[in-house]
Amino acid sequence: MTISAKLRLGTLAAPLALLSALALLPACSPPAAEKAAEKAGVAEIAWRDGDVADAFQEAAEQGKPVLLYWGAVWCPPCNRLKAGLFKDPDFVARTRDFIPVYLDGDSAGAQAWGERFKIKGYPTLIILRPDRTEVTRLSGSGDPGQVTATLAAVQKGSANVAELLKRAQSDPKALSADDWTVIAGFGGWQDEEAEGGAAATLAKLAAVAPTEPLKRQFALQALAQRPKDAPALTPAAQAEARKTLEAVLASPEELRGNRSTLTYGAVRLVQAAAPAGPEREALAKALVTGLDGFHADESLGTGDRLSSLGAEIALYRASHPNGASKDIALPPELVEKVHQRVAWADGAAKNPYERQSLISTAARLLGDAGDKPGAERLLKAELEKSQAPYYYMPSLAKLAEERGDTGAAVDWLKRGYETSEGPASRVQWGVTYVEGLLRLTPDDKAGIETAAAQVLGELAGQPDSYHQRTRQRLEGLGKSLNAWSASHDGAQTLEKLRLRTAEVCTGQAGDALAACRSWLGSA
Repeated sequence: MTISAKLRLGTLAAPLALLSALALLPACSPPAAEKAAEKAGVAEIAWRDGDVADAFQEAAEQGKPVLLYWGAVWCPPCNRLKAGLFKDPDFVARTRDFIPVYLDGDSAGAQAWGERFKIKGYPTLIILRPDRTEVTRLSGSGDPGQVTATLAAVQKGSANVAELLKRAQSDPKALSADDWTVIAGFGGWQDEEAEGGAAATLAKLAAVAPTEPLKRQFALQALAQRPKDAPALTPAAQAEARKTLEAVLASPEELRGNRSTLTYGAVRLVQAAAPAGPEREALAKALVTGLDGFHADESLGTGDRLSSLGAEIALYRASHPNGASKDIALPPELVEKVHQRVAWADGAAKNPYERQSLISTAARLLGDAGDKPGAERLLKAELEKSQAPYYYMPSLAKLAEERGDTGAAVDWLKRGYETSEGPASRVQWGVTYVEGLLRLTPDDKAGIETAAAQVLGELAGQPDSYHQRTRQRLEGLGKSLNAWSASHDGAQTLEKLRLRTAEVCTGQAGDALAACRSWLGSA
């Protein structure tokens, strides 16, 4: 039986010319869809939309691996993928050697699939064999060239990354160049559970990698993954770390290839590589210069070019005697830099994916620079433009709370929940609303009970939905409600919510049923 494939036309919308071309094709097969895209002059990934079981069946029929993308309409990093990697012609072309399936976190069964594949957050890119065994997880924030090279290496038949990591530490010379490409492109380090954690594994890889750039890549990742409470490196180890960082900063190719590590691990890298004082200050200055190069790189997406500024702010505050407190005022020249870049990004980002990927970052930068009114204006203006305006409402609530306007904060949280879309997202925004009530209006027992019962009602009519993010959010709310009950005599409220739980959890099955019934604990 031949399984048809459909292009994702909602979350991964094509330009109007392509949409018009595809509208004439009833149920395009992948080749027909690709031809339509090529005719319109646009490369598109032929996503199978939501039906994971069908994707695996098709993978078995065609002898191809599955490329599973798990994301959400509102998620900024997901939209950065849509605006960048998923539009890269080389990456798009390489996906034709796979069965690409898009699993929106709000689609039926998505959270159960997320739990099955141990997915922790949006976005996640996983390569799986037709028998559903995992090969590797891709770094969505990595350079498109490296991600595409990883796809090519996997398509040639490389072993799964777990096996490759074992071989790299026992017999590294037995690994091929493709094997090392798969390891280098691995994006699941946050899930690494090897002895000593990701930092220890990466340090071992840095010692045995076959090329100097790879050694430096793993060494930087190891430094960025160091626990916050890890002891300081020895002077000799610091000198080696400093040498590694300086070599990467001196190489445009390595600088770009390690962009994510340098941007999001800036403070840990500098603190690990140099003792407090002039050496650390000089290294931080050199890193900021490198980060500014990302902003100047027009081949990068608008969100990537803006994000590097957050590292500069973090480095400045980390150098302050009082630590990295957000109360530390930034120097005027850095404040001006924030305003200039936010204004640039706001004007430069035209398509909805770009805007959804960067507006929350832009608002945070303004807040970090002390311009919370500016952050609020930016977020409010975006409500009329965004495909998921509810995403920004908890941020508006936080800004209102910080200025002491409890009523406005509660209203934003409530509005965010009421306008949110999709079953898993409605639970998430609903939990955020109830937790806000517990914090802001803890004496309003009736309001808390009503809101919490409404959120529980989201589970009604959703069989097998109590998984992954939904389960995690409600378990977290259960802890918050129990803590609130202990301090505000809320036992009666909790008992009513337990009765409501018994009603709405009946559609769950197996372990999900037991977990759903116990999210609030026993009386």
